[in-house]
Amino acid sequence: MASASLTISRFAPFSFGRIRSEEGLPAVTRGDGAARDYMVALQLAEIPTIEQFLGSKKVSQGYYPVGGVSVLRLEDRPGIFLPGPFDTLVLHLTQDALDEVAASHRMRRVDRLSGPFGQPDSIVHHLGQVLLTTLHQPHAGKLFVDHVLHALHCHFVCSYGGITPVTRAAQGGLTAQQMKRATEFLDTHLDGDIDLQQVANVCGLSLSHFARAFRQTCGRPPYRWLIERRVDKVKDLLMNSRLPLADIAVRCGFTDQSGLNRSFKRIYGVTPGMWRRTQE
Repeated sequence: MASASLTISRFAPFSFGRIRSEEGLPAVTRGDGAARDYMVALQLAEIPTIEQFLGSKKVSQGYYPVGGVSVLRLEDRPGIFLPGPFDTLVLHLTQDALDEVAASHRMRRVDRLSGPFGQPDSIVHHLGQVLLTTLHQPHAGKLFVDHVLHALHCHFVCSYGGITPVTRAAQGGLTAQQMKRATEFLDTHLDGDIDLQQVANVCGLSLSHFARAFRQTCGRPPYRWLIERRVDKVKDLLMNSRLPLADIAVRCGFTDQSGLNRSFKRIYGVTPGMWRRTQE
């Protein structure tokens, strides 16, 4: 009997995962979830032949390329027949999340996402590759994953929901009080793995509004700000303690020393060990 391996995101377990098989599926397999939600399939490897169904109706058959995307509403009872090997990133989009994105950008609600089956989408492919790396890199964090997922939701609302963003004068960023709340919350959770919604809640804002306003205020997204603050704390411990780098990494919210090394070198151009030696 054919089998498939499934890798689920540990940061967003209900949002995306990778499913692959060397043998294919022996029968039509159907998606599962709330009727109002969507399943998005991004092909990580080309598929020579695939059959796609909505209910009992076959809606697509043939070749899907690398980067091919299918957006499927679960109430349509989508199904696939894959007789050969496949490697697919599957995303779960909720109608509530799509509505929240539209509302925060003052656009009308998305009635339905739709698009051609298995057609290349370079934006979904690129952001999907970013999500794929987080499945196997322990130093990735919830804040970063949330940022990428939010970008994907915005893309689906506009490109698959038939919504044209209205050009408006630039909206304001966070108020001084909101910025204080956000940064204090982030500062007190430097050693934890928080998500974007938690920070938005502290400011009394929707996730979409907060992400946009924070970036406008700080010039960078929240996850980048958090990494820079963690590196600032690392510098302080490098100068004022003799703690091993592995211990400093954990104290400052990095999963391991290699994650610390990457972030520190990206900002300062040298590893933390080399930087510490220059301060002696």
